[in-house]
Amino acid sequence: ERLRSMRGEGGAAMIAYLQSHLRGHIQYDGVSGNSRGVASYVYAATRYLFKWLNRRSQRRSLIWCRFGEVVRPKLPTPRIVVDIYPVPWWKTQAGSRMV
Repeated sequence: ERLRSMRGEGGAAMIAYLQSHLRGHIQYDGVSGNSRGVASYVYAATRYLFKWLNRRSQRRSLIWCRFGEVVRPKLPTPRIVVDIYPVPWWKTQAGSRMV
């Protein structure tokens, strides 16, 4: 909805808004075990940006491959921010005591 209301502000404002929105979403939901969910959210938000950038006029302004070259590098990539699983106990042992 927010991207839809920002159509008149220009493409740069829409991209800046989506950058900050995705950055916050990745920081909050980027925990181990949720990488697929975060990646699908980022992809869906990118598709919505593409949709609303093309609806600003009657003429199509971007095609998907050109959009990928120009806009996608500016958006944050989905990643794991916090590893919630502890280190296994066998990796914390210093070595064998039977020396």
